[in-house]
Amino acid sequence: MKKAKEFKKYNVAIPRLFEVILGMNEEQQAELLRYADKLIKNDRRGFRRKSCHVSVNFATFDRTHRGYIKNISHTGVFIATKSPIIVGEEILMIFNTQENENPVKVKGEIVHATRWGIGVEFKSIDSEIEDAIWYFISQIEENEDEISIETILYDEV
Repeated sequence: MKKAKEFKKYNVAIPRLFEVILGMNEEQQAELLRYADKLIKNDRRGFRRKSCHVSVNFATFDRTHRGYIKNISHTGVFIATKSPIIVGEEILMIFNTQENENPVKVKGEIVHATRWGIGVEFKSIDSEIEDAIWYFISQIEENEDEISIETILYDEV
């Protein structure tokens, strides 16, 4: 049985933040706000996502699905799919990170679902799979300046 999340009734950081903010002038507050916005925007997932277009097969407990990985990070993927999937559901994904390489098989958990697809967080990754994903992302980073027809056609999904 899953243990319910425990929430603190009183967060000691919030009063201190108010104290610090109220001690700042208006210019400092504006700078702090810009910095906070940047933190939330860039670090929400811990790792930056890289756009890609990779075919993926994935299975839930009761059926198999197909889709395309639209972006990938070291911690997960966004899969464009029309299949109805439930947040919290575990899946097994199979995809290729390179031509002529063995496919990557990795477990994940659905953490976000929209009409365009699903956000999946990787679970139970062994070091070999983790290395393959890191290498794949490094290849994307090296080729970011190249614009492929797939990027133009599919990144707006």
